Amino acid sequence: MTCAISAIIRTAAAEEGPLVRSSIPLFSAFSLALTACSGGEPAEPANEADAIEGAVSGTAEAAPPIVKTVDALVEGTNYNATSIVPCGFDGTAPTETCAAGVIRNWGGEAGSALVEIQKPDGFKRAIFFNGLEPYGADSAEADGSAGWDFETSRNGDRITIKFGPESYVIVDALIEGG
Repeated sequence: MTCAISAIIRTAAAEEGPLVRSSIPLFSAFSLALTACSGGEPAEPANEADAIEGAVSGTAEAAPPIVKTVDALVEGTNYNATSIVPCGFDGTAPTETCAAGVIRNWGGEAGSALVEIQKPDGFKRAIFFNGLEPYGADSAEADGSAGWDFETSRNGDRITIKFGPESYVIVDALIEGG
C-alpha cells in the first residue's frame, strides 16, 4: 500500500505544478511511512530539492512544522488583539468598561505596543508601552490633556494607568498576547 502511495506521489511530483510545490509538508508527512518502500533509514536532505525528492522517494525525515512569527490581526481592524478594559473618568475609579485594541511591535519596534481605548465620549486615548511598562499617552493642548500627569501602579498582571482625570486597567496578556 505505501509503495502504491509512493508511486502516486512520484507521478504528481514529476508534474511540478503549484499543487505539488504547496504540498511539500504533505510529502514530508508521508516520508516516514514511505521509508519502508526504499528499505533504508531516513536521511537528512541537503536542500529543498533533495527534501522534495526525499519525500517522494520516502528517504527524508518529517519536516518540523512551519511557525508563523507575525502576530495576526483581528479581522477588520489594525489591532493584534481587542478587549474590554476597566476605565474611569472625571477622577473616578475605573468602574466603567471601554473597548480597547493593541498594536504590538508598534512603529516597527520589537517589544513596543500601542493600546487604543475607545472612551464613552467617542474619542480614543492612546497609551504607549515599552514591554509591559506604559510610558505615556497621547495628549493635546486643545483638550487640556497636554499638561496632565501620567502615573502607573502594578498589581500582579494588571497595571493601572492614571492620566489626569482618566484611569484605565490593562492586563499584561493584552500587551504580550496569550
